[in-house]
Amino acid sequence: MVDANVIPIVAIAGAFIVAVCCSAIYYAYLSWKTWQETALKRDMVARGYTAEEIVAVIAAEQGDESRVRLPNVPPANPLKQPVYGS
Repeated sequence: MVDANVIPIVAIAGAFIVAVCCSAIYYAYLSWKTWQETALKRDMVARGYTAEEIVAVIAAEQGDESRVRLPNVPPANPLKQPVYGS
């Protein structure tokens, strides 16, 4: 038979393990989301989009309307190679 003290210890340890796993998954998701957003911005800069267009796309993805009006910034010179490796 199982000792009566083992069951509460396993239950408490299990609760902490679940909490740590949920936190790790949440922060991994946030890191992945930031990485994807950064990759999108780099692609848009490499293709010559203006700052206003990039802000509009990022705001549309987040479900917000861009309230900040940026000055008309000319596009950067075209890049000969992508900013990051394929």
